[in-house]
Amino acid sequence: MTEFSCIEVDISHSKMLELRRAGKLNLGMDHEDAMKLAHMPQYAPKTTANAAFKFWNFIMIVGLFYTLYLSFTDAWWWFLIGIISVSVAFKSNKKGHVQNYLDAAMVDEVFYERLVELDAWLYKMNEEDAAPLYRSLVSQLTKFSGKAPEPK
Repeated sequence: MTEFSCIEVDISHSKMLELRRAGKLNLGMDHEDAMKLAHMPQYAPKTTANAAFKFWNFIMIVGLFYTLYLSFTDAWWWFLIGIISVSVAFKSNKKGHVQNYLDAAMVDEVFYERLVELDAWLYKMNEEDAAPLYRSLVSQLTKFSGKAPEPK
């Protein structure tokens, strides 16, 4: 399977669902893109994905400060436990956040299309399944630069 971006292929929400149900497409997103989108409310899905991500990040920060407090008042090694726990929890929260966005894309067509415009989705599919969905070179250049190339 090959990975494609939104610039390379043009897949509507209905076509994405059809290919996914047939087992011909896996939808994905980069973890860093998902974290950036969490702080952009205009691109948020209708689900509570962003609220959950921010809530668990807040809990982790409070937990880290609590272990820092315990390291001064009880035993120094509490801070080590806090650092390790927060790093593990942050990685799983980041991974879960991407999964929440993928779940939201299955039910929220508007959210899916907004992130297509931002080139946030990654599609894993075979070359032969992607062939009819390739964007033309002109539309790739237009999408990449934001304006149509000048004809010669």
